[in-house]
Amino acid sequence: MKPFLHLTLLSLIFGHSVYGGDSPDTFFETKIRPLLAENCHRCHGEEKAKGGLRLDHIEAITKGGDSGPAMVKGDVEKSLLIEAVLRTDPDFSMPPKDTEALSEVQIGDLKKWIAMGAPWPEAKVFTGGERDEDGFSAGDRDWWAVQPVSDPDVPRASGSEWARNAIDHFVARELAQNHLQPAPEATPLELVRRIYFDLHGLPPLPGQVDAFVAAYKMKPDDALKNLIDELLASPRYGERWGQYWLDLVRYAESDGYNQDAYRPGAKDYRNYVIQSFNEDKPYSQFVREQLAGDIIAPDNPDVLIGTSFLRQGIYEYNQHNVRMHWDIIMTDMTNVTGEAFLGLSIGCAQCHDHKFDPILQKDYFALQAFLSTTAWPTNTPLATPGQKTEFDRQQKIWDEATREIRSGLGKLKAEQLEAKRKKEVVMFPEDIQNMYHKAPEERESPSRAAQFFICKSGF
Repeated sequence: MKPFLHLTLLSLIFGHSVYGGDSPDTFFETKIRPLLAENCHRCHGEEKAKGGLRLDHIEAITKGGDSGPAMVKGDVEKSLLIEAVLRTDPDFSMPPKDTEALSEVQIGDLKKWIAMGAPWPEAKVFTGGERDEDGFSAGDRDWWAVQPVSDPDVPRASGSEWARNAIDHFVARELAQNHLQPAPEATPLELVRRIYFDLHGLPPLPGQVDAFVAAYKMKPDDALKNLIDELLASPRYGERWGQYWLDLVRYAESDGYNQDAYRPGAKDYRNYVIQSFNEDKPYSQFVREQLAGDIIAPDNPDVLIGTSFLRQGIYEYNQHNVRMHWDIIMTDMTNVTGEAFLGLSIGCAQCHDHKFDPILQKDYFALQAFLSTTAWPTNTPLATPGQKTEFDRQQKIWDEATREIRSGLGKLKAEQLEAKRKKEVVMFPEDIQNMYHKAPEERESPSRAAQFFICKSGF
């Protein structure tokens, strides 16, 4: 073997230059690339570019981010990357303060790499593209789920002669692009069963099948239209399709957890959803009523009940760690609001910016801050102003007629009630107990945790 080839082979095997020490490329691959991957790419990589900075390609490093070029080849003193890893400025530190700092050896390797001209043995072209101040690329913002609703032109693909409506034409285009043929047309018997199952969730009766088949043979388009109109006008339609929304917003008729208390008023929200479907309520109105019905129409019980959307989560009245429990409730409320109204699972943003969807952690908690003003009053009647006035009138008559009886009953149960209250209250944290023991006129606006305690204790 020739001496030069022998030395080259040794260099490949042991990773050292024939001239002594690591070669620039080997030094990068063994020291720098692993260092960047382990400590930097989580915040400054392809999935996330905090501060507009990526550290996964030499072009991105020299270009830099919001603070300018992160590194100047051959000049350690002018390289902001070194300043950041030294952590001399608490507001300009990498890795972040809550993580372990680079060792002196690692920082020395970075300085050495920059001083030797920052070799980067990689031939592929950097395709990271431009990112905005939040680290999102144009591709991130093109994600289908965050696009505004549009009114696209109806395609006219070849082989779509069978299409009868706009949706059929979109299906025909996809079939053609994937070299597929449409399924055979359904028979009248198959069609009537599909329509019933789809709109009502139940099979048709034999007489209904016979009537549709007979009508379809004479005038198929009219028979189809008339049947669909009939089923959409039935209360069964809202019951069938309302269940999908109720599942989405985690509707239940009990509180969940171990205690799992019954919710006697849950059916009112269920009926609201069913009625909304049967009335063909505009979706925009449906959304507003559930998030802000108490602001939109506080005196309209048919609208106010929509805010029960915010009360569908898990709840345990005897959970003594009220702050932890309220945090669980708020997290659930935030996540379901995103899933129901945005069509996105946003829960990952509790801990970090989303990796695949343009959802920032700060946006997640901004939404939660909005929802954190939610309270669960137990004394809000679902009634119109007129109904409330009439109720108050009759209640006053009843109060006067039963005053003496109720006074006696109150004395009988006062001692037992006070003992029960004391037993319940002492189980809560001391600061929560102090809130309870204050006279009503001395209480300031309570925190949500305190309101939660008052709500569930019934005091």
